[in-house]
Amino acid sequence: MTTRPSASTASARPRRTQAERRAATRGALLDATIDVLVERGYAGLTTTAVCERAGVTRGAQAHYFATKGDLVVQALSHLTDRLVDELVSKPLNIADGPVEQYAVLLNRLWEIFSGSVSWAQLELFTAARTDEDLRRHLVQFDHAVMKTLDDGARRVAPQLADRPEFSSAMTTAISTIRGLQMLRAVASDRSVRRAWPPARDQLLSGLPIEPH
Repeated sequence: MTTRPSASTASARPRRTQAERRAATRGALLDATIDVLVERGYAGLTTTAVCERAGVTRGAQAHYFATKGDLVVQALSHLTDRLVDELVSKPLNIADGPVEQYAVLLNRLWEIFSGSVSWAQLELFTAARTDEDLRRHLVQFDHAVMKTLDDGARRVAPQLADRPEFSSAMTTAISTIRGLQMLRAVASDRSVRRAWPPARDQLLSGLPIEPH
């Protein structure tokens, strides 16, 4: 015979705090924004569609994000931060020597900017040319994400990061990776991925590290 949980058992379940509910609502909106952005593009993205996907009200969305530009850039930042967390969760000491470690780091950066991130960036960077509000948000995002990526790289590759040329090398690497990912607008995913190994080799040769 199946018994139902007693009222005392049900009431003993911990309830989410208001802060936890707010965080869950905000996270649902950000995840839904990326999904709608990838599916419909920036021009086809509406806050109504995002709210429907997230299962929240328009009032809740307006409470957290004042404009469409703020919403989509915060969503991109949210996704990037999550992927950077994955970057720093795995140390680079699985590779022997600085050259090999730098190669692993470059491959991880490539994966960060693949998938949803690449499509979202393509949509937003293109739209920002004629949308001043979006452009302003993206400028702030770009400064923040570059710092986040640099900090993440320093956490997983401190010896590499101590080199004076490392910051400029990171900027060049991320710019190269972003540029290749933007080719997804006119080329197949297979051809874009095929272009990465030779580009990575050039990036490796540009950092003056003696082989191990």
